[in-house]
Amino acid sequence: MKHRKPRRFAASAALACALALPCLAQEKVQFPSLDRWQGGERLVLDGYLYKPAAEGRFVALVMFHGCAGALGKNGAITQRFRDTAKLLNGMGYGVLLVDSFNPRGERQICTVTPKARAIQEEQRWLDAYGAIEYLNTRADVVPGKIGAIGFSHGGTAAVQVMNAELPVKRQGAPGFAAAVAMYPGCASTLAARPDYVAYAPLLILAGELDDWTPARYCQKLAERSKERGQPVDIEIYPDSYHGFDELSPVKVREDVVRSGKPVHVGGNPAARVAAHARIREFFARHLPAQ
Repeated sequence: MKHRKPRRFAASAALACALALPCLAQEKVQFPSLDRWQGGERLVLDGYLYKPAAEGRFVALVMFHGCAGALGKNGAITQRFRDTAKLLNGMGYGVLLVDSFNPRGERQICTVTPKARAIQEEQRWLDAYGAIEYLNTRADVVPGKIGAIGFSHGGTAAVQVMNAELPVKRQGAPGFAAAVAMYPGCASTLAARPDYVAYAPLLILAGELDDWTPARYCQKLAERSKERGQPVDIEIYPDSYHGFDELSPVKVREDVVRSGKPVHVGGNPAARVAAHARIREFFARHLPAQ
């Protein structure tokens, strides 16, 4: 696994917008993942914390970016994450966007075949549980009530972190209270395993036409989980491809091939509105901000 030399942990409280473009991030932070550098020091991650307007402690959600990373080519936090943070801030939640790529010397992994990727499933959930550990130490966060939301590769992470069979969970680590997974890859190793056990509410939002991370695998996961009495639900939006919550129209990604064909990516305005409403309803029910 390729890493740049890890940074020593030093919490940062830069009380300023992290980037030049308009955004809501009030604090850029650093915190340790549970991932260790060659068995030694814990890798230090970057995070962008979006705080709600109300004063006092807030319930926090951890946000996982997709295979394109947290930052665009211009160095700005991607529009999707800013929009979602604004949506959740408006409900009273704080949002910690975790950058799992740049601290490991990677900008994106979309164009790398899954088996050849330097960053695999384990690194994402180790980062996620490091984020829980960090947020539970903050004086402005309600401890023990941490949620999660992820997109694409980060949506897969959101599915995986809810698995009671993860080694870190079996060792007694605090978990997430609820999670939303946007168009995740449910055919991946951990999510596809028959011993997957969701320990808290999980909502999967997928596109009917998704040819990058097909919804049928998530449908099977949700059906199997429901049969076992586990709190997993799924919503599949018609006429929607991967990234249906994007503002940009659907396009073909010639640089990403699945099953011998390039994939489609892009927004569906109706699905975006419906998904945002479903996210609001889900977190209000399972992890109230107040």
